[in-house]
Amino acid sequence: MDIKDIRIEFEGDGLTKYGLFALLAWFLKDIMELEKRCRIVTVKRKRNRNKEKNINRRKSAFPAQKMCVGIVASILLGVKRFERINNLLHDEVRVANLVGMERFFDCTTARNFINTFQSWHLSQLDHVNTDILRDFGESFRQDFPVLDIDMTTHSQNRGKPCYQWSVGFIRDEIISQILSKGNTHCSTKFKEIVEDVKKKLGGKNIIIRADGGYLSGEMLDYVVEEDLQIVVVSKFDYITAQKENEIDWSTWFEYDKDTRLLDAGEANVVSKCKHKFRVILVEKKQEKIKIKKRKEYIYYAIVARLNNPSDPSAIYEFYHQRQTIENFFKESKNPFNSSKMPSQKFRANEAYLNLITIAYNCFGIFKKTICQKSGRENLLVQLRIS
Repeated sequence: MDIKDIRIEFEGDGLTKYGLFALLAWFLKDIMELEKRCRIVTVKRKRNRNKEKNINRRKSAFPAQKMCVGIVASILLGVKRFERINNLLHDEVRVANLVGMERFFDCTTARNFINTFQSWHLSQLDHVNTDILRDFGESFRQDFPVLDIDMTTHSQNRGKPCYQWSVGFIRDEIISQILSKGNTHCSTKFKEIVEDVKKKLGGKNIIIRADGGYLSGEMLDYVVEEDLQIVVVSKFDYITAQKENEIDWSTWFEYDKDTRLLDAGEANVVSKCKHKFRVILVEKKQEKIKIKKRKEYIYYAIVARLNNPSDPSAIYEFYHQRQTIENFFKESKNPFNSSKMPSQKFRANEAYLNLITIAYNCFGIFKKTICQKSGRENLLVQLRIS
């Protein structure tokens, strides 16, 4: 079979801007079997219903597994809010058929669905995401997995609930995430994410890269007690304020034209933690822009605890590989980064973010599996064409 290119044709006047969604929909439905995996979600089922009584009940047009698939599909189609489903997807019957639905639901049905979620149902969604990563992802196949932990905060509207979303990534796949109240310090969720990831991976020796907001004496003590490997950024003043640290300021060396590094060796980081960590001090020159109070240089420290000793340049490069993870929060187009969350209920917002996680991982796996394969033989294998 000779495949030169893929041509998409539209017939009649029923045009759609989602024509290229067909390949992704096929991958979700036939390869990943997303609807089958979502059947474990029991959000719309009655637990204590007497099955012996033959009562004719109205069959739901959108059972739980269909709703999960539909919301994931709407996210992948770029629908930012439930309110836009009515206008954008109301007439897209063929697109709904691609993912196994007769039609798309309206915004009220979607909101009512996530509003019925409880803690148990959230665990079911997390189980769906974990199974997808275990069967198709790369995070469960790493001998030495690197866990990137980051967070973002939703606090734009005064008087509205404020939320904080902490997320754990391995190989650009979301393996764990926690939504908490906005007044919760992110360091308190660090342990929960690490323990959750260790449980899912079966106790593998993970290496953690974390944002500076997670740094605290309690977190550093936990890292030492659990014998974890970590690389985390710290404020420059935290290191210089420790009187016990003896730093040779003459040992700065140039990493590139805008960056200088200093290996401070084993040093104390914060006063509440007496354990010493490897510390690399960084001086970074800022780009010149027209801001009066902009500093010419920024200073910070990279705190590391690694089993294999590395030179300062390698540690600096290793930490800054996590910037691709930070782009997830900047580029993700969903209600968490807009001015309105999908619901006033905390569990409902947790459910929606779980579905965003599933959508993000499905699309990431699709890109790695299909889009990045080159050559005719690889393409035929991935598309199961012989």
